[in-house]
Amino acid sequence: MARPAALFALILVALALAQAARLGVQKDITSAATVSDVPTKYKNTKPLIGVLTQPCHDCPGKSYIAAGYVKWIEMGGGRAVPVRFYSSDSELRRLFNSLNGLVFPGGLTWLWLDSPYVIAARKLFNWALEANNKGDVFPIHGTCLGFQLLHILASNISRNDLLVDTDSVAHPTTLRWTPEAAGSRLFGGLAPDLHDKLADPKFNIALENHMYGIPPSFYQKFPILAKWYKPLSTTLDRNGTEYISTMEGVKYPFFGTQWHPEKPPYEFGMEEVPHSLDAIRVSQHLSNVFLEAARMSSHKPESKEEELAMEIYDTAPIFSARFEVMDEENYDGPDITYYFDQKDKPPHGPDDDEGGDSDPTAAERAPAADEQLSEERKRELHFKFWSTQGGFF
Repeated sequence: MARPAALFALILVALALAQAARLGVQKDITSAATVSDVPTKYKNTKPLIGVLTQPCHDCPGKSYIAAGYVKWIEMGGGRAVPVRFYSSDSELRRLFNSLNGLVFPGGLTWLWLDSPYVIAARKLFNWALEANNKGDVFPIHGTCLGFQLLHILASNISRNDLLVDTDSVAHPTTLRWTPEAAGSRLFGGLAPDLHDKLADPKFNIALENHMYGIPPSFYQKFPILAKWYKPLSTTLDRNGTEYISTMEGVKYPFFGTQWHPEKPPYEFGMEEVPHSLDAIRVSQHLSNVFLEAARMSSHKPESKEEELAMEIYDTAPIFSARFEVMDEENYDGPDITYYFDQKDKPPHGPDDDEGGDSDPTAAERAPAADEQLSEERKRELHFKFWSTQGGFF
């Protein structure tokens, strides 16, 4: 009897260890920004998060939002609200007063200081500063282009002076931690194994997808940057150029990732996007941190009707990956897209005033007759499909 009893005891121990491991992983996946035995006193529990729309390139709309950002907001318990960059000041202010946070997404938009896109972003940024200074928490998260935008808005430095070329398109890679990361708001509560895996080239779970970056030395070259933000990680591009890959605000609840935490769970068109459980856990962690801050915002719509009307869900998403016209400049095409409004003029690549994250191509500067015809044919085929979609845009 002793031997069966011992075997049974070993089985029980093994089952207990397996259960503990399962619960540990589950805790990592669903962990919030903070852990406490005392319930948190929130200002709201259904945060509304604005997403600044991007100028639309060769597509059926005036602006768009990649659905990955909407889902990433929902992942942390929020609801997405489109904020059109061409809205009037009164409309921007109305939306801001109802929102609990803001996402500046990645994309291909020119970040000239006098562009309509940057001007709209600056208004929202300044209102966020005013709210936070009054004790009304209002977080902002910037991804990729939005990361760069946060630096431009804080410093008023031209993108040409602030950004350097990087070979980082479709580049799953690692984060090189700075000393500030361990005690940061963004990574202080990160599971220890994810902290190690994000820095380990065996895993490569941080997806970089950009052509420009901000070198660490620029925080010394432009001291105003260090007054606003503290770098939490840097990354090397394929040629060994180092750039800042994660930061957070020194004073304000502003967060920035040059990499894309929203892509691993929700973007499948690009083969290089990591889809491992570890990559998903990192995405969930960052969403939790951002949405936990948004729950401390006291902003709210004036009515339930206004609340429902401002949410993105009246707009039908389009499975754009199946039908998009892709070219070498469009390296950020989303799988699923929300399009808004009709264009004021025929599409022709990056809008004149808004542009893109990359410089104009030779074809855009001086298109040859046969190249222009080819592009026109592409647009004809593209819009032929959209015209059959029964008013989806």
